[in-house]
Amino acid sequence: MNKRIFAAMAVAGLLFAGCSSSSSDASSAASGAGETSNTAYVESDGTEISATVTKKDGKVTAIQIDQTTEDGSSKKEKGADYGMKSASGIGKEWNEQIEYLEQYMVDNGIDSVKLNSDGYAENEDVKSGCTINLSQIMEAVNEANSK
Repeated sequence: MNKRIFAAMAVAGLLFAGCSSSSSDASSAASGAGETSNTAYVESDGTEISATVTKKDGKVTAIQIDQTTEDGSSKKEKGADYGMKSASGIGKEWNEQIEYLEQYMVDNGIDSVKLNSDGYAENEDVKSGCTINLSQIMEAVNEANSK
């Protein structure tokens, strides 16, 4: 169910982003009673990062992050075909690392993710499951969360 909501929001977001000249755009949707989902987009080296933060009664209940590749496809949808696992110091594909990060933030709060000056997680517990650069990803998450 969450994947369907995210896919619909991503499509809507791409339509909005295509009409915008800004590097960052956000959309908002109300779900069930007391539940809202907000999406933000950040451009990154010719690709686009999307982050959707879903809250119920002010509490974060879900986070969905994705990034388009240079050919316009989704890194999450590519899964193992993205090919990051062999270069990963923790042996995890991009989608596995992002799914770990999403759940970590739902469980521990978005503010619990601390980045160093290079944009990588400082938290050992985050680094155990996600070693990718998070600066622009967290920019999108924080923007979606602030809506």
